[in-house]
Amino acid sequence: MLAIIWGALAARRAQALAVLLLAVLASAAAAAAPSYVAAAGQALARNELATADPTDIQLRLVESTDYPGMPGDVSRTIFGKDVGKLTPAGFDVVFGSQSGGVATGRAGKATSNLVFRSGVCERVSVAGACPRATTKGQLPEVMVSTHTAQRLGVTAGDQFAFGSAPVQVRVVGVYRPLDVTDPFWVGAEFIRTPAAGAATTAVPGSAEDAIFTAESSPLVNEQAIARRATADLYLTERLLDSHSVRDLQSRVAVLARDSELQGFGSGTSLSSFFDRVALQRGQLADGVALGAGLLVLLSWLVLFVSVSSSADERRPEQGLLLLRGVQRRRLWALAIGEHAVPVLVAIPLGCLGGLAAARLLAAHTLPVRADVTLDATAVGYAAVGALGALGAVLLAQARTMSAPVVDLLRRIPARARGWRATVGDVVAVSVAVAAVVQLRSGGVPSGLALLAPVVGALAAGLLLARVAMLGAAVVGAALLARGRTAPGLALVQVARQPRFRPLIALLTVAVAMLAFTAATSEVASAAYADRATIEVGASRVVEVDATSRSQLLNAVRAVDPEGRFAMAAVVTNAAAEAGTPVLAVDSARLATVTVPRSFYGVSLVDVGRAIRPDPPGEPLDLRGRLLTVLATADFDKPAFGGNRVRLVVTVASANGTRVVVAHQDVQPGHDEYRFPVPECAQTCRLVKIEIVAEVVPQPLVVRFDRLLTGDGDTDGDGDFDGNRVRLTGAQFGELKRWRQTDPNYSFLSSGAGKDAGLVIDMPDGRRAKPAGISVADSPSPLPGWLTRSKGEMLGSAHRYEAIDGAPGEARVMGLADRLPRLGGSGLVVDLEYADRLAVAGQSGGTKEVWLTPTAPADVLDRLRAQGLVVRHDRTIAAVRDGYDRQGAAIALRFNLFAALAGVLIGAAGLVALAAAEQRNRVAMLVALRRQGLPPRAVRGGYGWPVVVATVSGGITSVVIWLLTRDGQRLFSRGRSPLPLPDWPDVGRLLLFVAPTVALFAVTAAVLARIVAASIRRRTGR
Repeated sequence: MLAIIWGALAARRAQALAVLLLAVLASAAAAAAPSYVAAAGQALARNELATADPTDIQLRLVESTDYPGMPGDVSRTIFGKDVGKLTPAGFDVVFGSQSGGVATGRAGKATSNLVFRSGVCERVSVAGACPRATTKGQLPEVMVSTHTAQRLGVTAGDQFAFGSAPVQVRVVGVYRPLDVTDPFWVGAEFIRTPAAGAATTAVPGSAEDAIFTAESSPLVNEQAIARRATADLYLTERLLDSHSVRDLQSRVAVLARDSELQGFGSGTSLSSFFDRVALQRGQLADGVALGAGLLVLLSWLVLFVSVSSSADERRPEQGLLLLRGVQRRRLWALAIGEHAVPVLVAIPLGCLGGLAAARLLAAHTLPVRADVTLDATAVGYAAVGALGALGAVLLAQARTMSAPVVDLLRRIPARARGWRATVGDVVAVSVAVAAVVQLRSGGVPSGLALLAPVVGALAAGLLLARVAMLGAAVVGAALLARGRTAPGLALVQVARQPRFRPLIALLTVAVAMLAFTAATSEVASAAYADRATIEVGASRVVEVDATSRSQLLNAVRAVDPEGRFAMAAVVTNAAAEAGTPVLAVDSARLATVTVPRSFYGVSLVDVGRAIRPDPPGEPLDLRGRLLTVLATADFDKPAFGGNRVRLVVTVASANGTRVVVAHQDVQPGHDEYRFPVPECAQTCRLVKIEIVAEVVPQPLVVRFDRLLTGDGDTDGDGDFDGNRVRLTGAQFGELKRWRQTDPNYSFLSSGAGKDAGLVIDMPDGRRAKPAGISVADSPSPLPGWLTRSKGEMLGSAHRYEAIDGAPGEARVMGLADRLPRLGGSGLVVDLEYADRLAVAGQSGGTKEVWLTPTAPADVLDRLRAQGLVVRHDRTIAAVRDGYDRQGAAIALRFNLFAALAGVLIGAAGLVALAAAEQRNRVAMLVALRRQGLPPRAVRGGYGWPVVVATVSGGITSVVIWLLTRDGQRLFSRGRSPLPLPDWPDVGRLLLFVAPTVALFAVTAAVLARIVAASIRRRTGR
């Protein structure tokens, strides 16, 4: 038998070579998937490691008690040795110790930490020298940052004191960090962000930067300083490359448990980092399974088409062998042996080919460098791909091997009838239905659902190919009857050859999967851009620190007076799910700075105009260090029984909002009440005046007569020296200027004539809130534009948490589908009006500056010059690129390459079929040509499968898109605030599909010309 198999291989070298190449292709596709997944998973982990916050990749161990003495190297202490025993191999360990205190120099003081941290000298540039160990009796050596040196007024060689029991230290160097983004600095722990409003420079850090000391510096009095040891364990690339996420999670959990048993404190966010990496790796593996499955399936289909065509050509040969008494099992043994040899050879070749393909893809699709290696998993997949190819070969020959001798002697094989003709279709459709149902059932796609597009395309291709074969017979006969010989004969030939059906299915799957994958990629690209746009809001958004919202507004307006490229904004996130996030903007600039998109469902020009109506009154600006209120009170003081009545004002300046109590309690009669307001030396704004009386046993009436500002004082006659009248009694009495802070427990009126002023009448009864007035310099309720998801009506009052964290109420001026930065749920209001209504402080919300692409290159320096501290800078382009570096996006790129390779496989199938049947087809057409068949009718008919496959592929791609688009995972982190586009851009989709159809058409045309040339040579005409 071995000799016979070898003879068959030698006699049919072309077929053996074709089987070998196609088996290598299937094996390589199967082997490339795990190799690529491993490399891409490595790249994803490295990318996450490079972009993660320093605290996300660090585990800190802290000694439980403080010890006396200067901070120094703890690696050789008991703590350091215990940490060394606990730490798994592969972690980078940074030992340190630190002591908090106040540094006092000749020019000033700075609150900082005296720190030892191993490896600091390699990460700074030093003017002077790094500190060295000193002996007892010598001054400890330290190095300070540029900003600390300026605050203390020291340079290299100077001294300063540190701590409550001052310890003198000597400065030997002034340092600048080389890279503040290095995880070594643990964010802003050692290089601290300057306070808002402070003068900033291009050198990062502030006067509170860490003061670094040497390894060992003994003190004369060790009790003067207390230190605590720390050890920071950093995750490394080599750990991520060599261990699974589950293994690393287990190691970290054991480390945390053992450190607690040792009495160490520990803290880490590594678990969230591991979860992100595991999620992306899982999505990557699932996505790559689709592309690899497509390639393997197409390779098997091409083998099936090629071998079945060759088997049909050898039908008479097998029939004669059976007539001569050769047993069928021997024919099966010959078929298995003949094809098993190239399949076995294909396994190692497929491994090498898969490795090369994975390396090529990794070099062009991964965000960072990754190592592509061949492991046992890839070899196993290669074997599966090759053995599947052998199964496809045997399945292609099964019909010939089992056919009766009389059918084998027929030139044209008989059509399959009965259940055998439909069992394959039923199985394919059943698998496709199961996959689609599983995919659409919700949850995370897994198992068969991952291959739903591929098996769906295969089922649709088989059904449409059957319809095409039946239609070709009917249409071909009709055309021949009408005398249209060329198309009629081609269609009849297609209909009478069963081998054309799997070819049509193959081309249909190739066209459909390329269209589907290109559509998914196009939708993903649009979804990434849309999500980045709505999440960022403007082309560039800079997060800043400011002492107040008014400082933020004034700084941005100073940088861009005309409102052409910058806008101040404050963003809050609701604490509860049912809450309403708020975007407060400088509304006049909203439409200019924000990127306009149709998915907002509203014109941003209309939004900006609606949320900024004219205020009921103008702001009441004050200038001067002293605020004086002249008031007349009328109440029965003895009835109050010692309960105090106080006058309180709230002012807002660039430094924030402050509540100031008058220098004395309110007394019956006319008196003056002074409020020291140093923040108003330049300018400030009066927010409100309130009367605080927790108990009101008798009616209390207070009339505000005048409001004065200035820096002077009164003389003995009661005249004001240097003070300016800001409000007269008549102006005080203009009720439209004011808004009652508590209308339920007090009454507001105005006096006239000599009693002109503003009167607040508080009836008797217990009170829980102060009564008073606030300046009506903004609309109330605050006008806002709300998202439709909140279910409010136009004009209704919507309760929300204001930008200062206090309860607020907004009047709904309009409804939007979505809002910039907030997505599908939120409220946009005017920042200046919201700030005027805010009374609970400046800490609420994130302060930002939104910029257009036309912003000057030095815009950050201009913002710093206005006292803003730049914390974070992000752009729509960077966020969009971040989505493109995630696991789902990388899997999509692999699938697109797989679909393009599938097109080449489809063209190879067309060539394989033509090569297998060329001899018989040419002989038949030569006979017909000699009988008068016109030359144009001998083109071969290969164009019709291409036409049918193009139409079928289009129909199939639409069907599987409708059935599976909702189950496609395009994002690795969270959900997009926007629904995914229903359809891709047709123009961009045609850029992929049109060349595919052209390739198939050109292949068919070339094959037809080859057939025509052979006929001309045989017939001489």
